[in-house]
Amino acid sequence: MSVKTRLYSGLFFIVYCLFSTGVSAHDTPKNMTQVVQGKNGFMYFASHEGLYKYDGYHFALVESLPGEWVYSLTSNADKSTLYAASNGRIYAYDVLTGLAESFADVNSKDMAVNGSHVYAATAQGVEVISKKGTGHLQALVGQTVFKVISHDGQVYALTNTGLWHLNLNHQRQLIKMTVHSGLIAAVSDRLYVAHENTLYSFDLITEQVQQTSLETTPSAMTIYKNSYLAMAMAGEVRLYSTLDKQFVAGVLNKSKLFFNSVYADSQSNLWAVADNEYEIITQDLNQFNLPLVSRYNVLSRDNDSLLMGTDAGVYRFIQRQFVAMDALNNSLKYAQSSEVTTIASDKVMLVGTTNGLYVWQNAQLTKLLDGYILGIERIAGCWLIATSDQGVVVIDDNLMVEKVLNVESGLAANEILATNKFEHLLYISTSNGLSVYNVKTGNISHSLTAQIGKVSKVTMLGNNVYVAVYGGGLYKQTSNGFTLLTSPRFITDLSVFNANLYIATTNGLFTLVDDSVVAIPHTEKQYFGANSLMAYNGAMYGVSNNGLLGLSDTNLQNDKRIAVSSIDVNSDRVSMLESVQQASQLTLYFSNFDYALAQYYDYQYSHNNGDWISVNEPVVHFTQLNEGEHSIVMRGSLDGKHFTQSDPITWRVTGPFYQSSVFISFCGALIITLFGVLSLVFIKRHRQMREVFRRMRDTKQQTALSLGFRKLVAGSHLCQGDDLQLSDGLLQLDEAKDILLPVVFSHGALGNTSLDDGLRMLSANTSLQYSQTEVEFNLALGTKALPEKLSQDIYAFINHAFINALQHAQARYIEVSGKRSKNDFVITVQDDGKGIAFLDQFMRFGTGLESMHDIARSLDGRLTVRKGKMNGTVVQLRFSISEKAATRKAKEVAKTL
Repeated sequence: MSVKTRLYSGLFFIVYCLFSTGVSAHDTPKNMTQVVQGKNGFMYFASHEGLYKYDGYHFALVESLPGEWVYSLTSNADKSTLYAASNGRIYAYDVLTGLAESFADVNSKDMAVNGSHVYAATAQGVEVISKKGTGHLQALVGQTVFKVISHDGQVYALTNTGLWHLNLNHQRQLIKMTVHSGLIAAVSDRLYVAHENTLYSFDLITEQVQQTSLETTPSAMTIYKNSYLAMAMAGEVRLYSTLDKQFVAGVLNKSKLFFNSVYADSQSNLWAVADNEYEIITQDLNQFNLPLVSRYNVLSRDNDSLLMGTDAGVYRFIQRQFVAMDALNNSLKYAQSSEVTTIASDKVMLVGTTNGLYVWQNAQLTKLLDGYILGIERIAGCWLIATSDQGVVVIDDNLMVEKVLNVESGLAANEILATNKFEHLLYISTSNGLSVYNVKTGNISHSLTAQIGKVSKVTMLGNNVYVAVYGGGLYKQTSNGFTLLTSPRFITDLSVFNANLYIATTNGLFTLVDDSVVAIPHTEKQYFGANSLMAYNGAMYGVSNNGLLGLSDTNLQNDKRIAVSSIDVNSDRVSMLESVQQASQLTLYFSNFDYALAQYYDYQYSHNNGDWISVNEPVVHFTQLNEGEHSIVMRGSLDGKHFTQSDPITWRVTGPFYQSSVFISFCGALIITLFGVLSLVFIKRHRQMREVFRRMRDTKQQTALSLGFRKLVAGSHLCQGDDLQLSDGLLQLDEAKDILLPVVFSHGALGNTSLDDGLRMLSANTSLQYSQTEVEFNLALGTKALPEKLSQDIYAFINHAFINALQHAQARYIEVSGKRSKNDFVITVQDDGKGIAFLDQFMRFGTGLESMHDIARSLDGRLTVRKGKMNGTVVQLRFSISEKAATRKAKEVAKTL
């Protein structure tokens, strides 16, 4: 390999190192153990080969961490820092900067982060490590700790002796049992421990333990959507409902891999990780196309969620999505009672259907009553059940029938109960009017039945009693009896929420404003059945044949200002909107209440005070914006006339990133740094290569000097003998002269001839050896003889220039010119050859170039090499010399000889 090739290869390697990111692309890692999501949105996989970052397309090894087996991986609360346990040491990795540092020398197989401490599970207990570097604490000393988790500011550990609660001050055992291995998870007020074929549920409030048998031992477990345990079992990923306390029907994954871990990311995707593969389960597991076309769409609630009963079973409403209670629904189908008419819940769940009353308790369905169930009320520790043929049945807390109220039978299906819990009164609607039952005294009053007919619903608002008469409208109780309010005729349900009365009918939804019944817009022609209204969790809900409707506090007069609820820039959620790049994707989400008639609002927005543009939902998306200031206003209306709108939202567009000052500054700094580094490399390589060639030349000169001196000594010895030896001696001395003079005069030996004669001989030899090359001399060095040393240097310079032009540049024309002005000399050699490479003008890797530079230095002159006008090369030597200096240098040369 040539010297130039080695040089350029070295330069290329340095440039490659400068632009290298330090992360190399990989296929799917082998022997994966865990996956965790970072704050930057990327997924991080722990494996036997190190920590890998996955950007959705490629895996990249995190090279700031050792490429060793990562036993455990966890993150802090905001996911900005990952903690990786690898071969006896814990590392802290900043996902935003990519920097890693050694955190603690602990051999751990599982970790949890709680506040400012990291809890590391070891074979000899739990190491509690402070992030502030204040030292270690130990807990559960001597126990083998399998798993440790952080939940609601507390830490729990699963050891070989059971389940423990830890904090910095004490440790307390929650469940005592022998454990060989296991899993642990926590949600709300419950801890879940999977050990062998049993799932243990520990209530943090009552400290009661429940057990559920599993078909097989789970290999991994995590919390999903705060309502499920996602378990990997025998190659399957299944969901266990923490509310229904049973597995959801169906398997989430298609493969049969053995999964080492499961993880739920921020987008509710489940990641199942096997040794050499992984699966992403992205379907929305809580989304159901619920068929709301039955006769009975009823609402209720329990301590966990809103409940909906249909002819397809019972559903929970969780995070604005319907979740089927599969176990209950399957039991109802088995009992041939899937048409739900009413639901109530208090410690146990009572479900009324078209053919009986059932109690759902401990995942078991038990039938209490036969017949058509109209309504259920809870008052004074009793259940009061309205039936179609038995009257009102009173059931105590032990679910035993206490009594049956003797009211008229044959009630219609839409006739139910209402209560005044403050006075312990039960209002019972009958076909003849209204009966009132005092739960404490057991007395029944029929005094309110004379003025009105068939009562379908009764409710209380403050101290007032409102009675809906089927086919007759709404009545309000007064001191003079009942007053008819203007209202629809066919009322199916009444409900009170935030001091407002809601009225469900077979033809829409209404509300009461100052004793006037007013229709709620966009609910016309919707069928609301019995038990179709329910207040729950700060909102009012109604269910019709079109689905579930959420109502605001004031529904019609909704004067809450519309505000930005969330902002996405390039799919990343941001908390504040100040500026965006021109090429950014910007999405603004607006809201004015949680559920209040949102689907019925007509939304419009105005951008930069422009025209109002209608949108189907309160979401505005921009894909390209011009530079400058921007503003947007969103407004909404129920009737198209009265609008509520947001405050102006303003932001600034700064232009594409590649045009930003940050990018330009970065590029400028990068170019300057790169130029500086390359310059340093060139200078260093230049010096190194010049030293190499100087040593090569010195070696040749030393060899020539050694040979020349040997011939000189031999010749001198022979000259002292007879005539024959004298002849041989003179020959040896002549050869010594031919060897030594080129060395002394840099391979351009003029000898004893004058400069003019030497140049003529050089021209003649050039014409003989290179017949196609024309040589022209235009030397004007004056008539005064030059010092011998100066003549030797000028000749050597021209000789080296000739060699480069003839042998390297393959010149066909060479011009030698020179001029003298007093003691200033300019010698120029110009050719029409191939020219000189750009780097060679500075690097001077050739022996000839180096020798010419030596000549220039010896004369205190300056040598320039440049490209000629005809693509050839121009070599010019400039120097100034006085006669005294020339004489001194000649004497110095003579001494060396």
